[in-house]
Amino acid sequence: MTPEFLEDLRADDRRRVAVTNGAVLLGLGLSLFHWFGLFLAGAIAALPQRTVPRGIGAGLGVGVLAVVVFLGQFWLAGTLGPVLGMGQPAWLALAIGLGLPTFGAFVRGVV
Repeated sequence: MTPEFLEDLRADDRRRVAVTNGAVLLGLGLSLFHWFGLFLAGAIAALPQRTVPRGIGAGLGVGVLAVVVFLGQFWLAGTLGPVLGMGQPAWLALAIGLGLPTFGAFVRGVV
């Protein structure tokens, strides 16, 4: 049973896009303080989507954005090469950045 406010939100394209953008910003802001923010970012970005596959795609999109911002910070500092040269720790951080929002987006399948 989907709450009525989510059905209304999913029916209105303009509101859905606005809420999705706000959810992405809020979730990525939360991820600055704790890794669970990435999970929440994927979950709240997926909720306004009309279908489960779109919700999971939104979660993956949040993950890609998080990884791009993460790598961009290192690039701006001039340390991207050494960070990627670390090997497995760097790849683990990238996998977590992609995986947690995508996993959080599975909440869309419940609601």
